[in-house]
Amino acid sequence: MTPHELQQLLYQEIPITQAMAIEVQKLSKSDIEIKAPFEANKNIHQTAFAGSIYTTATLAGWSLLTNHLKQEGLKGSVVLGKAQINYLQPIKGDIIARTKLPSDEQLTLFEKQLNSKGRSKLKLLVEVIENEQVKASFEGAYAVL
Repeated sequence: MTPHELQQLLYQEIPITQAMAIEVQKLSKSDIEIKAPFEANKNIHQTAFAGSIYTTATLAGWSLLTNHLKQEGLKGSVVLGKAQINYLQPIKGDIIARTKLPSDEQLTLFEKQLNSKGRSKLKLLVEVIENEQVKASFEGAYAVL
């Protein structure tokens, strides 16, 4: 999938992404960067809205795992089962969420379970950054059903 194709999928499958003006900035087989522009995602304090930060982080993990399934020819629907976020500092500009796939060992285990049971789980760590500084840390347990 190209970044543009993934962005169109997000707009189609998750309509709030259009209102947030979500942009898929980078996408490779193993990592992703998603941007939510500040103007569409600010709060009354002129900082990024916490809900938008959480959503952007969630979308980064969802998108990367969805792309991985498609690239590997695996079937399933990605959902977020459990997550935790730590807001470390206010964000005063665009929300940038980055994540990468875990180790090959973890991916192999994930794929074996998906193939044998028709479902599997995978934890992804997402960093939300501003000016190359981590401003929020997100851990999501994604399930593929």
